[in-house]
Amino acid sequence: MSGPQCCASPPTLNPSSGAGHVEKVGGLDSYVSGSPDSKLVILLVSDIYGYEAPNLRKLADKIAAAGFYAVVPDFFYGDPFAPDNAEKPIQVWLKDHGMHKGYEDAKPVIEALNSKGVSAIGAVGFCWGAKVVVELGKSSAFIKAAVLCHPTLVTVDDIKELKVPISILGAEMDHVSPPALLKQFEEVLARPQCCANPPTLNPSSGAGHVEKVGGLDSYVSGSPDSKPAILLVSDVYGYEAPNLRKLADKIAAAGFYAVVPDFFYGDPFAPDNAEKPIQVWLKDHGVHKGYEDAKPVIEALNSKGVSAIGAVGFCWGAKVVVELGKSSAFIKAAVLCHPSFVTVDDIKELKVPISILGAEIDHLSPPALLKQFEEVLASKSEVGSFVKIFPKVAHGWTVRYNVEDEAAVKSAEEAHGNLLDWTEDLHVE
Repeated sequence: MSGPQCCASPPTLNPSSGAGHVEKVGGLDSYVSGSPDSKLVILLVSDIYGYEAPNLRKLADKIAAAGFYAVVPDFFYGDPFAPDNAEKPIQVWLKDHGMHKGYEDAKPVIEALNSKGVSAIGAVGFCWGAKVVVELGKSSAFIKAAVLCHPTLVTVDDIKELKVPISILGAEMDHVSPPALLKQFEEVLARPQCCANPPTLNPSSGAGHVEKVGGLDSYVSGSPDSKPAILLVSDVYGYEAPNLRKLADKIAAAGFYAVVPDFFYGDPFAPDNAEKPIQVWLKDHGVHKGYEDAKPVIEALNSKGVSAIGAVGFCWGAKVVVELGKSSAFIKAAVLCHPSFVTVDDIKELKVPISILGAEIDHLSPPALLKQFEEVLASKSEVGSFVKIFPKVAHGWTVRYNVEDEAAVKSAEEAHGNLLDWTEDLHVE
């Protein structure tokens, strides 16, 4: 916002413009449009010219006509930028109207909207307002989706911190956020969430050992004489992930024989291998192949006299487990942790009790999809089920957490407890 482009084409402000009206929302004068009974709200955060810009209000009316309650607060307290005021150039004006203050002022507005019973709030920011919106989008506590229009002062690091779905609409002729910068944003956003926070693999990790089970190298933990067994099907990073093995040891300590096969035959996904991005890697390691490879492992476990087998799948592995759970011939109970590729149709075909542990911040299996899973399972009285969405955690949190992050460890351990509670019925012979 250091140059004049952000201030070009100033609107003629009109406090009477628009089909809506002005009222207090969260302590701020706000232009509102649409039915106040609408459960869906769009918060519009203006550019430096503020909430009386006629075109902005016209857009709010258009959004309201689509069924939303549109709210355009006056974040500048009656003092929008005035390009003709030589005593207050943009740099001086911004000292009184910084984006951080806008972010803080937005919180009471959002709180007021939530208090009236809305189901979801999205936010759209323009120029100055885009920075406010991106700050709100760094937590899922405030908004559920974001749109940035010709953003100002938004950085690549901002985009990396986003926790909500986002659309960024940029201009070809923009010195403030040029196309090259938007391309960097796009590259950051294109990185698959399923591959975030890769573990440092360690073939020596864990209290157990590696042996062949059903033809696959497998990390095993617990007494081989244990009658109930748990099959853990990893995410794309495979069976040498230390946190995964630590979980297998925890399951073994609860009385199970824990088995973590290497479904990737020594070739887990390597995010630094530019020659084999995730889409290419998946061609060699499809979930259907994992499903077929799991059958000899289960057969080997049954041949040693186990009484029941449960299966836990993480991300990639959740799809394998759900395929196994479409028949009662393979496993007796299933747990899906932050699943990938699982569909509503998959859930409809389940034949075994299932627990689904999802993350609030998950683009692969977002809460809305998990709610659909829950509705399907509620209609299947013959299949026991448990669905839980963990707040403030992202895809992969059960096994790809930072062991030095106390909150992350706590969330992971809570999920591990739920997992063990669900599988404890396997002790019953």
